[in-house]
Amino acid sequence: FLIQEEAAIYVVADGMGAHRAGEVASQLLVDEVAQQASSVHRNLRGQAMGRDERRRHVIHYLPQLIEQANRRIYLEAQQDPTKRGMGTTAVLFFPVEEDAFVCHVGDSRLYLFRDDQLFQVTEDHSLVMRLYKRGQITREEMANHPRRNIILRSVGIRPEVDVDALYLDMLPGDVFLLCSDGLSDMLDDSEIADLVAHSRGQDLVRRAIAAANAAGGHDNVTALVIEVEGQDEDSVPRFGMLEKVEFLQDIFMFASLSEQECVKVNQILFEQQHTAGDSVIRKGDEGDELYIVVEGSVGIWDGEIFLTEIGPGGHFGEFGLLKDEPRSADVYAETDCRLLLIRRSDFLALIRRHEALGNKLLYAFLQHLADRVRDLSARLSGGGS
Repeated sequence: FLIQEEAAIYVVADGMGAHRAGEVASQLLVDEVAQQASSVHRNLRGQAMGRDERRRHVIHYLPQLIEQANRRIYLEAQQDPTKRGMGTTAVLFFPVEEDAFVCHVGDSRLYLFRDDQLFQVTEDHSLVMRLYKRGQITREEMANHPRRNIILRSVGIRPEVDVDALYLDMLPGDVFLLCSDGLSDMLDDSEIADLVAHSRGQDLVRRAIAAANAAGGHDNVTALVIEVEGQDEDSVPRFGMLEKVEFLQDIFMFASLSEQECVKVNQILFEQQHTAGDSVIRKGDEGDELYIVVEGSVGIWDGEIFLTEIGPGGHFGEFGLLKDEPRSADVYAETDCRLLLIRRSDFLALIRRHEALGNKLLYAFLQHLADRVRDLSARLSGGGS
């Protein structure tokens, strides 16, 4: 594990026990990230930029730390036959002001404990997770599957590695837990939540390791705890990651996504605040964004003709995800409102990178378009009002 306080980089790496020199691979990864800490601090903290620009910059840059470690591990394995095939999992946590960024490969995990709830942020890159997502096994069967220890992605096994990068908010009182599967395999979510609810800091680490060992201790256990200080203002409305996940699962494009898949989508969601009367979209302008209303409402107008009002959970501009074309109507904020927007370039990059997630999103989008065409056909044929 690595705690690099100056650059605020935290890592847990778990050498793969079924391969040679797994402990060497995990140490090399930690050493490589530690050596890059000063450049990370300079590149990701030393530049003046807005929050949205910083998010794009970090999401692009941070996976390179794991990719560089992958090259180092793979090269050393090729040069020393006794280490051939060595690999490691990795989960890296990088907080910047009120935001947090995560990179991970394999089945080492990041959990978030917020408002007395435990949330698994990362999704395991494992065979059983793939089988579960394909509907071939149930979540209950995952725990006892004979091939549950097979990892589909690891650092150092191949010349290139696919790193998942995630973005989430931080709030005062949050507790983040990075851990190896030696902990998550021995304790279920309710047991981990109970530990976090009743202990903090080094005491939490000690109790978590003791609990995993008491439950069988079938593997090495590494746990790292990060606590967010400060006082939470209960009176201030929050729309953090957990609220976004719940909100997204009620929207047409995201209803079939798992919680972890919604976290992946979170990196391409950008917020806009508008006051009543603001122009959001002007007719005739080209646009490439899909908008989703979170709070308040917007009005759709064709010149001086009012067409409709869209409230929370509603969306508009979805054809912007397909191609640039002039907007067909004006959109104004009817009240003070909060919007989420997705730009076409970000949407396409996400679905290219995450094939299974992309298939779900595209299928839901096509279903929505088919419904729109069916409704239009019904109206044109006199079957609707």
